[in-house]
Amino acid sequence: MTSEEFRGIAQSMGVDLVGIAPVERFVLFSPEASPLAIQPQTRSVIVLGFSIPRGALQGMETGTAGYTLGMGIPGAVAVETTYLLCRRIESEGWEATPLFHQAGDMRAQGVSVGRDKPEPNVILQFDFAAHAAGLGAVGRGRWLLTPEFGPRQLLTIILTDAELEPDAPFAGNVCDDCGACAAACPARALDAESLQRAPLCEGDAAWYPLHIESCRVCKTGTSRLPYSTGSEPFRLGAACGRACVAHLEDSGKLTRKFALPFRPAREEA
Repeated sequence: MTSEEFRGIAQSMGVDLVGIAPVERFVLFSPEASPLAIQPQTRSVIVLGFSIPRGALQGMETGTAGYTLGMGIPGAVAVETTYLLCRRIESEGWEATPLFHQAGDMRAQGVSVGRDKPEPNVILQFDFAAHAAGLGAVGRGRWLLTPEFGPRQLLTIILTDAELEPDAPFAGNVCDDCGACAAACPARALDAESLQRAPLCEGDAAWYPLHIESCRVCKTGTSRLPYSTGSEPFRLGAACGRACVAHLEDSGKLTRKFALPFRPAREEA
């Protein structure tokens, strides 16, 4: 199976974004976050992106129906589709290991099975993987931004020993450092006066520090994400996430277009 064949199969099953990175791009990680600690034969890291409908944010935006966001998070679809794609890869004679997003504080949740092995659980950095696979980059709001959807996607990963043709790491930046996410936060959980940084396979990522305790008290739409401890709230539906969506669309940064703006202009009284 070639990369293009796999991409076509995935897209025919409803996957919106497909990126492939060679495992060598993850060399900077310790065993606790390395694909090779999970599947030692890994040659390719496949990152799949499933869009979260923009309309799912409208219940939070209008303050009328918070459940619309939960209905728009494609957790069950992502699980099933990733599973089926693993089966498809394995039908070709290659091994495929599915991974779903988990909070980093779930690491070291057990006893190591050997002196040369990390303690369970090994958890990959999904945003790094998405950048390495050419899908997007981390924005100032501390979330992955893609040119298609901004912050509106859920990611899964497949590790495989199939050596697929990789995509180039993501070049450029979707975020323009507008500060709308920080300005919109009523709890001032994002500190726009400083930056945190982390290395990527090419360059580095930079984002505003997030004060988790302040973020947790926000009543504007924070929620838990599937397969997460909830240590860091899922913020797409919160004021910060919605402000990011509105700004990126209004500034023409995203390729996915809509007939009407996310935030229609209010008529003057």
